[in-house]
Amino acid sequence: MIAEKKRISKYSNCLNFTANALARVMTNISDDEFGRLGLTASHAFVLKEAIENPGIQPKELSGELHLTPSTITRLIEKLELKKLVERKIEGKHTLVYATEKGIVMLPDIKKAWDNLMRRYADILGDESSRKMTDMLYGAVKALGKDS
Repeated sequence: MIAEKKRISKYSNCLNFTANALARVMTNISDDEFGRLGLTASHAFVLKEAIENPGIQPKELSGELHLTPSTITRLIEKLELKKLVERKIEGKHTLVYATEKGIVMLPDIKKAWDNLMRRYADILGDESSRKMTDMLYGAVKALGKDS
């Protein structure tokens, strides 16, 4: 049997195509790791922030996680249904708090995050992973200024 070469896509020179392809691959890996907890990576990051920053406001979550306010609201609602967070209204502000059920998940969330990072670092190498992460986040910050 002849070894088949991995074909390079004719779109691989397009940042939009490549970033989306990478996002799909990373989502599959993160779904595998965080899915064991019954969460998506986005849910896990919101919960982690609520645990580490009790009373965090959705606007702060939106900025920290680079997600729209409506997406943050949907994530919080899902976590509320799972009884992992609760919202409290204080004046004009909505504050998000992790519940005890949510708080006890923090070690498992950190482990899933570590496993995720280890999986791609094992493939790409530690140094390449760090450099790629820095470069991609730099692009997010530079390109996201106008959005």
